[in-house]
Amino acid sequence: MNKRKPLDERRAEIVEAGLSVALREGVESVTVRRVAQEAGISLGTVHYCFDDKDAMLRAMGRSIAMRASEPVLRALEAGPDRRALAEATVDAMLLGLKEHQHMRLLTFEFAVSGARTPVLREVAQAHLRQSIAMTREYLVRLAEVVGITWATDIDDLARMTALRIDGIELAWMVDQDDAAAREGFAVLTRDVFDEMRPTEP
Repeated sequence: MNKRKPLDERRAEIVEAGLSVALREGVESVTVRRVAQEAGISLGTVHYCFDDKDAMLRAMGRSIAMRASEPVLRALEAGPDRRALAEATVDAMLLGLKEHQHMRLLTFEFAVSGARTPVLREVAQAHLRQSIAMTREYLVRLAEVVGITWATDIDDLARMTALRIDGIELAWMVDQDDAAAREGFAVLTRDVFDEMRPTEP
């Protein structure tokens, strides 16, 4: 007798199926029915795992954001030396972009679809919030590793940093210029590190 898969595992499978459809056919092709077909499961199973299509799309956005942030969070293993951390962060951002370029392109497609289509706007806004939240998590962990505080409000810093990353990545999608992207990430990293202040004793 087959055991029913745990809910988290089934949700992860549905998210992967949704991403496959979106990458191959575009964001607007992602429907509950199409994803169910891709995953080889019933419509009822998808509805059991997600309240609606928007919930499924938001889960897809979280998955993309988490994959994009993993290399940068690993860069914190470079330790408290600021120069080593900065170099590791730049390397990680470029590596993550190149390894997950199709996923990052999908993020931009979500944004454009949300700007164009009111129905998808809430989903696109959720994806933007997730991107900023992941950036904020990096800044919080970075402050802990180095032992500093931020001169700028961390929420403002996270938003502006996330938006600048998007701009650098979008330019790379167009020109595929690794050197330009690396320089962009390096300038961004220097600007962020300039916001560091010693922790008050």
